[in-house]
Amino acid sequence: MKRIKENHKITYKGKCHIIETNNEKYVIKPKTKDMEQLYSYLSLREFNNYPTIIDKSKDKYFYEYLNDLNEPINQKASDLGVLVASLHTKTSHDKKITKSDIEKIYNQLNNNIIFAEKYYEKLFYKILNEEYMKPSYYLLIRNQTKILGLFNYLKKELNKWYKDEQNKEIERVVYCHNNLSIDHFLNNKLISWDHYQIDTPILDIINLYHQDFNKYDFSSFLKTYLKHAKLLPNEKRLLFITISIPKIVYFNDNDMDNTVNVSKLIEYINETEKLIRPYYPIEQKE
Repeated sequence: MKRIKENHKITYKGKCHIIETNNEKYVIKPKTKDMEQLYSYLSLREFNNYPTIIDKSKDKYFYEYLNDLNEPINQKASDLGVLVASLHTKTSHDKKITKSDIEKIYNQLNNNIIFAEKYYEKLFYKILNEEYMKPSYYLLIRNQTKILGLFNYLKKELNKWYKDEQNKEIERVVYCHNNLSIDHFLNNKLISWDHYQIDTPILDIINLYHQDFNKYDFSSFLKTYLKHAKLLPNEKRLLFITISIPKIVYFNDNDMDNTVNVSKLIEYINETEKLIRPYYPIEQKE
């Protein structure tokens, strides 16, 4: 195990400790998964964009410390697209899937859509019967048509996806980082692999979008990713369905907070529509 010298500085960042001595700097993280086994596999697949393990103990890993490069964030997002595409392409393989697996995905998404639809329908009914419409309600009701129309799109697209997938016996899976964020992309390496899993490639894109949709031009990331790693038509459809499901805005007694949260919801819906619209044929845009 790496010995920590007496003269050192410790910075706490989440679950990790950043140790800085006179001569070196490194990161200590809890050992939650076998990172050495993961890294060995990734190296075998010629993917080496992860932080080096410089030492370990029974319950910790010691990683090299990576400095972030000072580069424009949209350029960094495009570079991230290239790297994630490389990870998915190099680890892609097929696995058997059953009809019950497909039904499970369908039912989960369908339940999420129906829950959100009923929630907003009841909320709109309540707002329209309010004697005084507070600012958060006014902002939400102005977007009623857009939100309710979104649920029609989601249900239609999910049914198309299920119709095409219900008899499929093989699906494509990859090694997913499963904790993607622009903040976890340093020096052309992905850090924080603790949640990695083997799953559909769209899992990484969904997580990244939920984390980063308004931090940079996400369309630049997606275009770059799709240039280097093609998604199958129904993978793309499932991606767009999942990221388009609107979040639930719960209201409290502070209407300033409520208005901010409604604004964030509308921003998310508009940005998501703008992101996915170019990927649909012209006749479907009408």
